[in-house]
Amino acid sequence: MRLYVHAISSYRSDREDLDIKKELKQKCKIDLRRKEEFIYAGLLGALRLQENGDIKRESELYLTSGFGNINILAKMNEYIVEKKEHIKLFDFINMLGNTTNFYVASELGIKGKSIFEISDNFTYFHTLISIYASILKNNNEVIIGAIDLASHNPEVMKRVAGVEESVNAVSSVMYQKVSLESKNALCALEFDTKFYSKSEIETLIEKENREVVFSMRCDTENNNYFETFASCVVNDMILKAQNCLYIECYEEKYKILKVTPL
Repeated sequence: MRLYVHAISSYRSDREDLDIKKELKQKCKIDLRRKEEFIYAGLLGALRLQENGDIKRESELYLTSGFGNINILAKMNEYIVEKKEHIKLFDFINMLGNTTNFYVASELGIKGKSIFEISDNFTYFHTLISIYASILKNNNEVIIGAIDLASHNPEVMKRVAGVEESVNAVSSVMYQKVSLESKNALCALEFDTKFYSKSEIETLIEKENREVVFSMRCDTENNNYFETFASCVVNDMILKAQNCLYIECYEEKYKILKVTPL
């Protein structure tokens, strides 16, 4: 399967010292009432993407995340379990994944299909496969946003994720505009539905001329963690104009993604 990337936008908290709320309010003039951090992050990436390429009204929107809006879930736990209080209406609404899709789609002015997907493993891969199936049927452009926010209680998130407590939880917002059209594309993404074994991966690496990049779960020397690291690798390789074989692992299963800048 192959998709072509036509525009990107990026934000990582370990690379950019930014108050997202202030940026949206002062520079982007966004109404921030009834919204919260996860939505702010989604809007930031979307508006930056809009600056880098035209977005068609009929485009589809796919947002994905390793753990979703984990901070607001913690707030719900505080309301219900600890304080024995009722949930505030807008906190409940913002807890729903597609609420972020609604605000992002509204700001981008798009009316196509809008999907929120969450998974704690192979997150970005699952979404790419969903997008490819949708594009084959509808032949639309798709906006994909990968959003992971560092939790206010990172130790809990690390235990859920199954990563070492010593790693640094990073907030990341990566967007791409993708289609089946190769003309004027920034890069090609190649992927499949197969799960590879460790021995198969070792054989692939021996024959590979591309730079090989491992996911944060596989690379114990990488001290920064967010679940949708694959989306960052795509954007980084485009900016570097560098071919890459990205390898992601989870519980002794592996998947690969080939990134080829054009």
